[in-house]
Amino acid sequence: MKIHLVAIGLACWLTAAPASAVVTPFGGAANGTDPLGNLWTASANHWGEPGYLAGDEIFNSMMVSSGSGDYATSFSFTFLKGVDGTIDQTPSATPFGSGPETRFTNVTDGVAWLVSYANGNVTFTAPNMAARLDPSDHFFVNVQFTGFVDPARFSFAGLWDDARVGDVPEVASWMMMAAGFGLLGFTLRSRRVHSTLPA
Repeated sequence: MKIHLVAIGLACWLTAAPASAVVTPFGGAANGTDPLGNLWTASANHWGEPGYLAGDEIFNSMMVSSGSGDYATSFSFTFLKGVDGTIDQTPSATPFGSGPETRFTNVTDGVAWLVSYANGNVTFTAPNMAARLDPSDHFFVNVQFTGFVDPARFSFAGLWDDARVGDVPEVASWMMMAAGFGLLGFTLRSRRVHSTLPA
């Protein structure tokens, strides 16, 4: 009986854990199209979707779904070669406009995503699930470099994923986790009570 309660408690705890995110990689040369049909362009000292001063794009207009979702909460780009200099980390003064700074904007919701940098990589993350990119949302991404892009040698790798960000877990997740811990506590307590009773 106790083993069954422990198994049920563990099952409740595991089902309360979030599902793993779906990661969609892409990349290529100076100009191209990502798996969702969005164009990217590298020129002068910028790379972006759709390109510096080229407006915005519609996210996932083809309604591609991973089975877990059809939205994005994070984009990460690593610039491999063909750039003289590094990613310019100057903070954006105009996150919703078309300034030259490195930034990602969910235009539909009017939200600039969070930016982090590491060794030739830049990651843009939605500050919360309300700011995620849903199908048909308008967005743009711009990466500015401290040097110029050589289109003949330029290459990058990118990915987007749909991991949950910045939200409090759902009530059902809290309930399942509490039930799991409750069953584990009950099992441990009953084991302790039985071991202290006189024989």
